[in-house]
Amino acid sequence: MTPATSRRAGGAAMAFALAVLPTALPTSTAQASQPAPTPATETVDVTVTEGTNLAVATSPRDGSILFDLQGQLFTLPREGGTATAIGDITLDPYWPSFSPDGKQIAVQSFADGMFHIRVLTQDGRSSRALTRGDHDDTYPAWSPDGTRVTFTSDRAGGEDIWTVDTRGGEPRRVTTATTAETQPTWAPDGRSIAYVQGNTIESVDLATGAVTTLVPATQGQVAAPSWSPDGRSLSFLRAGPGGRTLQVWQAGVVRQVGAHTDVFPFPARWSSPTELVYGANGAIVATVAASGESKTVPFRATFRLHRDRYKPKARDFDDTEPRPVQGIVGPALSPDGRTVAFKALNDLWLSPLGGTPRKLTDDDAYEIDPAWSRDGTKLAYASDKAGTEDLYVRDIASGQERRITAIDGAEFAPAWSPDGKTLAFQDHANQTLTVDVATGAVTTVLPGAFSVPGKPSWSADGKVLALAVNAAERNQIQLVTLATGASKIVDPGGSVSTRGDDGPVFSPDGRWLAYSRDSVLWVLPVDPDGTPTGRPKRITTEASDAPSWSGDSRTVLHLHNGTLRTATVDGVVKDVPLRLTYTQQRPDTRIIIHAGRLWDGRDAQPKTNVDITVVGNRIRRIEPHRPDRPRDGARFIDASKLTVTPGLVDVHNHQQMRSKTFGDRQGRLLLSYGITATRSTGDAVYRAVEDRESLAAGTRVGPRYFMTGEMLEGTRVNWEFSRPVRDERQLGLELSRIKELDYDLVKTYERFRVDWQAKVTGYAHRLGVGTTSHYLYPAVANGVDSKEHLYGPSKWGFGFARESSLGGPYEDVLQLAARGGMPFSSTLFSAGTLLADDPAMVTDPRVRALFTTQDKQALNAKLLCAQGLGPCGFLDGTPAQARRDVELIKRLLAAGAVVVAGTDAPLDTTALSLHLNLRSMVKYGVTPFQALRSATLDPAKQLGVGADLGTVEPGKLADLLIVGGDPTTDVAALADVRWVLKNGVPHTVPELITPFQR
Repeated sequence: MTPATSRRAGGAAMAFALAVLPTALPTSTAQASQPAPTPATETVDVTVTEGTNLAVATSPRDGSILFDLQGQLFTLPREGGTATAIGDITLDPYWPSFSPDGKQIAVQSFADGMFHIRVLTQDGRSSRALTRGDHDDTYPAWSPDGTRVTFTSDRAGGEDIWTVDTRGGEPRRVTTATTAETQPTWAPDGRSIAYVQGNTIESVDLATGAVTTLVPATQGQVAAPSWSPDGRSLSFLRAGPGGRTLQVWQAGVVRQVGAHTDVFPFPARWSSPTELVYGANGAIVATVAASGESKTVPFRATFRLHRDRYKPKARDFDDTEPRPVQGIVGPALSPDGRTVAFKALNDLWLSPLGGTPRKLTDDDAYEIDPAWSRDGTKLAYASDKAGTEDLYVRDIASGQERRITAIDGAEFAPAWSPDGKTLAFQDHANQTLTVDVATGAVTTVLPGAFSVPGKPSWSADGKVLALAVNAAERNQIQLVTLATGASKIVDPGGSVSTRGDDGPVFSPDGRWLAYSRDSVLWVLPVDPDGTPTGRPKRITTEASDAPSWSGDSRTVLHLHNGTLRTATVDGVVKDVPLRLTYTQQRPDTRIIIHAGRLWDGRDAQPKTNVDITVVGNRIRRIEPHRPDRPRDGARFIDASKLTVTPGLVDVHNHQQMRSKTFGDRQGRLLLSYGITATRSTGDAVYRAVEDRESLAAGTRVGPRYFMTGEMLEGTRVNWEFSRPVRDERQLGLELSRIKELDYDLVKTYERFRVDWQAKVTGYAHRLGVGTTSHYLYPAVANGVDSKEHLYGPSKWGFGFARESSLGGPYEDVLQLAARGGMPFSSTLFSAGTLLADDPAMVTDPRVRALFTTQDKQALNAKLLCAQGLGPCGFLDGTPAQARRDVELIKRLLAAGAVVVAGTDAPLDTTALSLHLNLRSMVKYGVTPFQALRSATLDPAKQLGVGADLGTVEPGKLADLLIVGGDPTTDVAALADVRWVLKNGVPHTVPELITPFQR
């Protein structure tokens, strides 16, 4: 299938969605999940003459060239010219190479959701898989006789060299060392295979297994070895401070070949014993090995893009009609099975099953994770009412409560021991602990790690804790024996859906573990210590999360797309009506702002001396200032020496990632730095919906929130807010979740299949919802709306990106982004180096009041890194990296592409990082106007709300920032916040931080 026709599969996403939506859904629900009619699709052809990180292969038959450009295979005459696209756009190829007879092409393909070795015909019209299974097979290279392919595989646990017969059969393992061996190349005599091991190049004799070091470790990382046809020379790449160069080893002597310093990270292909062809500096290069004389092979390659023109979903920001609450977080069924406790609208609630809820709490604090004692008389939960999240226990009958923990940090996710004497819980460092309810004594069960675990659950005898952890890139079940600390991993038959509220949960009688897997509920029969005694049993067929047992161990309460359901162990499902609604906040106020300067978001230069009238949540008028203007009871804000701008938007944010740690501080912190809107790019879905509803209703202080749920991912996952998708049946459930929970965005993540990405995009567009990912192509060809990060982690890891090489990007990236209309988000971690320019940011009153102790420590460490006075973290950059990142932004903008300001907070510092992003842009050459637009009007347009947000104009929502100085000449002035208005409600910085000043 050609690029021109492959998008039709994505165009048929409507039929796909209807075909795979679960048949067990009620008819009305299934009908409600049907999206709108197919939007119009515009076809855009983009022709380029340069490539970024392109891989090259040469045909032994006629010298013609095959190259992989942005994941699309092209063929080219040896002398250059017009390239021809071959292969299916869903092939997702990498590391291409010709067979010795030139009739076949081997690639590392991700077409089926794992890296496998596939062989294509020379014209790309057909292909077949040489390897299969739930593992990654990478870096193919042919044997000299064409009967076998060698590759790297993790099928034995590590990374080893394997071979497979091209005529069929099982792969054979070649290396068995405990080190990682990768990127093999077969010697021309067929007797040995060379490969990369660490920072050396080794060779293994296939007959004896003897290993020889060819290229010893020296300065610079080696990669991509390739034998010459006569076996006398071995080319490879070496990356160092000066870039990545091509090297040739011969008889133990290594020398650089050619002058290129941006050689792309793939094997140079020997077109003869003396000439190499490879990709470098945006071009296809042919170099004579002996002399280093090089020439460029010109090419013209055309991509065909299919861009949907769809109407963004309607958002009524003024409606005050009651809306049903869908943000139900952590529902916990009482032991008698009659009452459910849950979080919604920034409070905890109790509700009889099918009855009317009543508030258990009624305050501004951030409460989370209600948990019943086994006798049903007490409820434990977490709250930041004392400053940070602590554990509390409330007596249900009397309403009296007691604070159980007071650690300097955050404690949450409590779970009662069967005897009611102990609570297991988790903290900000991802530790699992227990606390004695009577004495407050705390014991560590599991130490902290980068990977966030799921909530703990006690066995019936109180001897074992079960929780979801990430093991071998799967969400598995860990069982910890409390007396000894011994633990073991249990495979639940795949991955637990998320590491949050999706289990595992012990039944009170200890006979079952309940959990969500493949987005449906399962129960696993177990021994008292959690050891499985049989196969898991599915008890729901609809999208199901957050299981909670009744005391008799017969029924599991759970969430289905914003509604409560129960399921028996035998699979009988019933609705649980919840009579709870909310209304959007719409202030009944009138405000007049006298602005000394107004940057309206459209013009480069600010207006001066104007009056802005705000009525309710919208801007009514903007007029020249009149000292005698009647105020008619309006609130007056004197900004005559200040500047008014649109509120800022952080377009790449994971707001729920540390919401339990931040609590009520998070929204206040964001507003205090002028951020009036955030866009989630992956979050725990029910916490995200609850946050959106609470912020819209005004029950929580914070920015406007455009939410999404968990990132849709392949079967291997790392982040707790990724949701692994195993098959198309499950994909139908995820589509129902997108529709019924009213996502504002859909994000597909690193290992999500290309064909599924196209289907999800088509479905989302029919709902008026945008999609995003980490990929430029083929995402841009399949209608995906935006790309996260200038370059970032991908299915190939952190070390490779198709969007930027050491010297790139080149024309392919610039034109695909610009002509395809695909905005990039900035996420400039390197901007942290600008803390050295303004160390006072670390001691700002907002930081002192709203950062936790741990956040302050992390920020201070970033400052010391920036000043060269301390170690740097994995994500910290350097001034050189910051300059390089902004050069990429400048080139994208010059080509006509759009870059929007995003931070990846809280992976980068919440709130401060947006200002550092903008400052870094301006410091290294982006104009202040371009930087300001990247955080105001441009993201509003991308969100489909340009008619309501992004500029200061009559009729727009009153999301406004009032700052000292003039950000149109000094973008640092944006951090000097005096007032911020969100939805017409004004806040000063002291008002926002006062509740947390100690």
